[in-house]
Amino acid sequence: MGERIIEVDSVRGIAIVMMLFYHTLFDLVFLGMISSVLYLLPVVLFQRTIGFLFVITAGVALTLSESKNEEGYERHFLRALKLAAVAAMITLVTWIVVPDRFITFGVIHMLALSTLIAPIFFKLGKWNVVLGAAIMAIGLLVVGTVVDNTFLFWLGFPYPGYTALDYYPMLPWFGVVLLGMGLGTVIFPNGKPKFKIPKLPLMDQLAFLGRHSLTIYILHQPIILGILIALMLLR
Repeated sequence: MGERIIEVDSVRGIAIVMMLFYHTLFDLVFLGMISSVLYLLPVVLFQRTIGFLFVITAGVALTLSESKNEEGYERHFLRALKLAAVAAMITLVTWIVVPDRFITFGVIHMLALSTLIAPIFFKLGKWNVVLGAAIMAIGLLVVGTVVDNTFLFWLGFPYPGYTALDYYPMLPWFGVVLLGMGLGTVIFPNGKPKFKIPKLPLMDQLAFLGRHSLTIYILHQPIILGILIALMLLR
């Protein structure tokens, strides 16, 4: 698998800490323990920052994986299948728990599809920064455009009445993946850091979280909800 890049894992670890805070806030609102603050601009920006950090580091990680990959496309394909399985589980669970807002194309769904098609763009190298920025710009221009076709929501064109707890369409978010891939080529040529970054406090702990981000993503909501429900019952 090759040596891990602590800087990338640390950034992902920061996103994990932010996600745990945000989802605790979300669950407090969901359970009626506090009034809703989820649609206040600072909270919305905080949530989107979390998503951006996860997605751009996923793009960087794809480039790093490719630079050390001796198995060709198979490794990326298997990773995409793993993410797709997690995405399907998320869709099923949210359909059972919140059938009116269940997740059909959240961040894991988007990363699964992106991982499947990203290898097509590896040869562009640093030019993925330009392509990614262009896709992001197009996505931001068309985001939320409602169409009658019920099969284009994954691309960024929801149908009338479409709602979901988590929504990360390919436009603009695949652009963020490509941006990360391009930056990965520039910052980590041949899979090695181009610039020496001093080790910062808590870097090892954040990197540990980052290395286990998918496991934490799967388990954190049941744990947080379980703790909050137990506190409600005790109170």
